[in-house]
Amino acid sequence: MRLGLALRAFWYTLTDPDFAARVDGLFRKAAAGPDLRILAVLQRDGRLVDFLQEDIDALPDAQIGAAVRDIHRGCRKALRDYLTVEPVLSAPEESTVDVPADFDPAAIRLTGNVSGSPPFQGVLRHHGWRVKAVHLPVLPGAKDESAVLAPAEVEIP
Repeated sequence: MRLGLALRAFWYTLTDPDFAARVDGLFRKAAAGPDLRILAVLQRDGRLVDFLQEDIDALPDAQIGAAVRDIHRGCRKALRDYLTVEPVLSAPEESTVDVPADFDPAAIRLTGNVSGSPPFQGVLRHHGWRVKAVHLPVLPGAKDESAVLAPAEVEIP
């Protein structure tokens, strides 16, 4: 089984540049690519990673609310500047939708009492999001090839 997989991977790596690029990413020490660039932009513009790394359990709700407003503003701007997103399903949430027999399980997750085979009919709880276009900035790489989401900031007096 693994020998066949290895031979197919070898062949596609030789003949398909996109596949080869994806395989190359598996051998990198640190994760890279658009996923981390998105996180880096959300950190740069909204300080999202800082917020998520902070323990907020002891903070008063008013202080959290004030911080979240700034984080939301910055992250929303970054999302709009660098990604074009659209709903997976355009129907209003809480409306009844039909799920066809050939539905894409990556785009539609079925929950509740799922039995039998499609087509299905159910209530749309969340319309989902699909990335239509990506225009991410190029972020500088670190000398040690690690993925730096945000550089340390040092103010020199």
